[in-house]
This record gives sequence, structure tokens and C-alpha cells, in this order.
Amino acid sequence: MALTRNLDAREVLNQIVNDPRYPDVMHVPLISPQQIVLAVSALGIFGLATYGALAGFIPVWVAMLLNLVAVYLSFTPLHDASHRAVSSSPFLNDAIGIITGQLLLPAVNMTVFRAIHMDHHRYTGQEGRDPDTAFVMPPKPFGLFYLMFADVHWVLWYLKHGRHIWSRKVAIYLALLLVTMVAVHVAFLVSPWWKAFLLLYVIPQRVGLGVVAYTFAHIQHPEGLTWDKAPFQSTMYMRGHSPLRRLLFGQEEHIIHHVVPHIPWFKYKRVWDLANGVLKRQEIPSRSWFAGPGEIAVPGPDAQQPIPVRVTAVHDEVPGIRAIALRTIDGRDLPADAGAHVDVHLQAQGMVRQYSVVSAGNGQITLAVKREDHGRGGSVAMHALRVGDTLAISKPRNNFVLYESAPRFLLVAGGIGITALLPMARRLKSLGKPFALHVCARDQAAVPFMDELLRCGAHIHVDTLPGRSSLDPDALLAEHDGATMLYLCGPQGFMASMRAAAARQGWAPAQIRVENFGTLRQSGEEDRPFTVELARSGQQIAVRPEESAIDALAREGIDVPFACMQGTCGTCITSVTHGDIDHRDAYLSEEEKAAGDRMCLCVSRARGSCLTIDL
Repeated sequence: MALTRNLDAREVLNQIVNDPRYPDVMHVPLISPQQIVLAVSALGIFGLATYGALAGFIPVWVAMLLNLVAVYLSFTPLHDASHRAVSSSPFLNDAIGIITGQLLLPAVNMTVFRAIHMDHHRYTGQEGRDPDTAFVMPPKPFGLFYLMFADVHWVLWYLKHGRHIWSRKVAIYLALLLVTMVAVHVAFLVSPWWKAFLLLYVIPQRVGLGVVAYTFAHIQHPEGLTWDKAPFQSTMYMRGHSPLRRLLFGQEEHIIHHVVPHIPWFKYKRVWDLANGVLKRQEIPSRSWFAGPGEIAVPGPDAQQPIPVRVTAVHDEVPGIRAIALRTIDGRDLPADAGAHVDVHLQAQGMVRQYSVVSAGNGQITLAVKREDHGRGGSVAMHALRVGDTLAISKPRNNFVLYESAPRFLLVAGGIGITALLPMARRLKSLGKPFALHVCARDQAAVPFMDELLRCGAHIHVDTLPGRSSLDPDALLAEHDGATMLYLCGPQGFMASMRAAAARQGWAPAQIRVENFGTLRQSGEEDRPFTVELARSGQQIAVRPEESAIDALAREGIDVPFACMQGTCGTCITSVTHGDIDHRDAYLSEEEKAAGDRMCLCVSRARGSCLTIDL
């Protein structure tokens, strides 16, 4: 019903949204020259061509071709406006989209188009929920000719499915659209200008709609694959170097639009570079304009299941910290970026624990675990492992990404936190990036991986008194340039102290990264019904399991602005005055989620039976 439950996709979304460059990439100014040029070009071409044909300056057939071009160009401003990506002004955004969109869809309004297009994004490929599924495989008797009447299909889809889903407001605006469109067509076709209307508007508009439906819908999605189950395979990448690809205005890289729908079309390419190019590493199918992708490899249902591994080596780095090497039993590789961790399933004890990956390669990963005799039992069980023992782990996941685009890095580890930061130091050294690594420990004998740390130029800080480190956080963090990234890992008290010092010294929250083994929402988790109470009126609205809070509010005539419906833009964030939030977005930081006073209404839900929101 919203943000995909696929854990791989959730991880990619989190990594992209947390890139320090993301706010700039998603920024929509009041006036976007690219959007204005496109809108003015569409309207200008259509107006001049129509005037030229009526005045006899240009042949009618030339005017028809120019108007077809204008209709095609009009789609992108309308489409981006539905995601609030044309202007930061809601009025100007919708006005530009609606005015330009009249060329493509006569009498279109943003209420109806936004409802149609957002449901396509939320339910891509789901029959009965995605209004665009028929464009991927048009009915056989009609073929591609069917695409020229995409608007008729949407009306029929609404009568069959949408009227049971969408709000009364959408129904009213759809009725107004239909009445206006029919009235305009009838008025012109019975007038003396019927021939000019037919040749200069109706035919270019119908052919243009068909071309738009083919290029922006038909060739962009394979049949039978859904965003919820196979997000990276449910969209296409248009391969080749033909200049024609640029005529798709960014949609030749359609996966980007589905991952972050609220980003303007002219910024799509910048998304490829976010999170160290994580999106490039996904198995996105490709095709040409006229040839399909062939067979698409889709991860099976076991792709997210725990992976059986065998212990291949065990040794003590220092007293109390044990390095454990694990190799996959089936021989598969386990690539892990710096900062990654795995969930370790200790079947005999019925426990799942998270540990940072110290190194990975050739089907083997190495963990380092500090024994905590008074902990929850996971470290004791890990220390009991012997060579030859078998257990299961998750795929390496990364909520602690080393954003390599930053100019400088400061890595500060407390105790066993070095297990997450050592791979970062190793990676930065290989890249030739400026960095400093500081390690706090009880004494020299408590520091694991000492030889490699010294090769990385690490600064070792030991306790001068029990529990008092020789590291002065304020002195260390006093000088910074606003672009350096600070990475912290260690005990909670240590990280809280370092973050407080960073705040005192003026570090921006976006510069600070903390390892907290944040968990992603598990696939298949149940969506339970709950109630939303409006703090200002006391009205209570039931949210059904299959709908979002935004859907439920809209059903009762309460509009909340939204742009992505993915939990990646923050447009629908609303204050929460009471209740426990089940955060499912990728936009809010872990600290903001822990505060529990704001939520993204498009994807997040209640952990209990009720939430009170400030509306």
C-alpha cells in the first residue's frame, strides 16, 4: 500500500535519503527555469502553430505535427506538478501543471491526475490498484491504438476500481472533468470551426496521448512485476546512446523516478551518485525503444532469508574481544561496504544479534565480538562458537554508510566501536581521502587490530582514570569547516557525549553519523487498523489495514499535502500529540523518530490503536 516492504529496497532508499547531498538534490525552487522553458515551449509551439495554420502561414499538416510535439512536451510539466516538483509554491506548481496539461488531457485538474498518478506509484503493477497496468499490455483487439485513449481507460478503471478507493472529492473533480471535456468537444464540433478543431487539436492530442502513454508507461514497466515485491525489476532503464533518450526528460532512467518521485526531472542523473552509487548496483532491467528486456532475473522468496554459514576461524584479538570468521556454506559471496553489519541468528539460543562486519570477501566475513558477561547473552554465545560450528546470518546491511563524496572525515571509536570504523579507515585510505581516526579504550591492551590501526594513522586515547578518557571531545571537535563528516561508534553513553560536544562546537546534524544498528521494517509485517484523532476538532477517523493515514483523511474530506507517497520527501510530515508511532519512512532521522512527535502520514502507522495528530 505504500513504501515497498522489500528490505533491499528499504536499505537503498535509506542510504539515498541520508546522503548529505540529498536535500540539495530534492530542493524545488520557486521558479525552475527548466520547467518554465518546457511549459512555455509546449504552449508557445501549440499557439503559434495553430495561429499559423488558421492564418494560412503554414500548411495544416505542418501545424498538426508541431501541435503533436507540443502535446508531447506538455506531459512533463503536468507530471512533475503532480509530484510538486515544478515550484515550491503550491499555487504556482499546480497552475503551471494544469495550464500546460490541457494540451494533453482536455479539462484535466490536479486533483484527479494526482490521484491517478500517485496510485500508479504506490501500486505499480498491481492489477486493480495501479491505473496504468493496461498500458503495459494493452488489450489484444486494440494493440497500441488503445494507448491513444488512455483517459478513457482511466475513467473505466475508476468506475470498476477507483470509486471504491478514492475520496468523494476525487469523484466530484472527475465528474467536472468529464462534463467540461464533453461540453467543449461538442461545442466545437457543432460549430463552424469543427474542422480546425479536429485537425489542429483532437488528432494531435489523441496521437500525442498515445505517444506519451507508449514512452512514459508502456515501455517503462515489465508485465507482472510489482513495486512492492520486485522494486528494482518493476521499472526499466532505456539503454543506448541515442539522442532520442533525452526526449524522455529523465524517464529513460525510470527507476530514479520511482525511488524518489518528488525530484524534478532535470536532477535525476544526480541521484545515481548518491550513497556512493548504490542505485547503480541494483539489478535494473534494460530495454530499447522497441525491443523488450528479455528474461528478467527477479530475486526469489528466499533472497531475504538467513544465510547458512560455517565458522572457519576463531582467535582472540585482545583479551575479551574475539574475531570470528564465517564462510557461506553454499559458496555465495557476501559483499559488504564499509559500515555494514549482519544479523546473526543463534538458533540454539533463539537469539538474533547485530555485529559490524570487520572485513568481507570471497564468501567470507569476519566479525569481532566483545564478551559481555552481564549482557543479554549474545556475546557469550558468540564466544562459545568453535571452528566447524554452523549458524545463519543475514545479508550484510548498511545503515551506517560512509558517504565517500565528503571532502574530509573524522572517525571516533569507543571500545568495540572500532569494528565499524576500521573498515571505513581502510576504505578512505585506499581512496586517498583525508581522514583522522581516534580510538578510545581502557588501556592499550584493550585495543583490537592495533597493527592495522597504526598503519591507518590512528590516535589511541586511553583512560587516565577509570571511565575517564584522555580524549577531550571539545578540543577535538572545535575546528571544523561545515563539510567534514563525523562518524561515531561505541557505547551509547560515549556516542551521546560526543554528539553533545559536536553540538556545542557547531557541527550540523547532517554532518554527524552514528551507528545504532537501526532496523528496517521486516517484509510481511502486518498492517493493523488504527484510529487517527484530530487534535483541533476531536474527530476520529478509522484507518483500514489496506490504506494509509492520508487515504483515510482524504476519505473524510481532509486534504494533506503529499508529493512522493514513499516516505522520502517529508511533504506530509504532521505533528503527533499523543500515541506511539510505527515509523516506516526514510526521511526522518533516528533522533526525530525517537522523539515521537512527528510522522510521515503517507507510510507510517500507529503501534497501538490510536494516534492524535495536530490537524
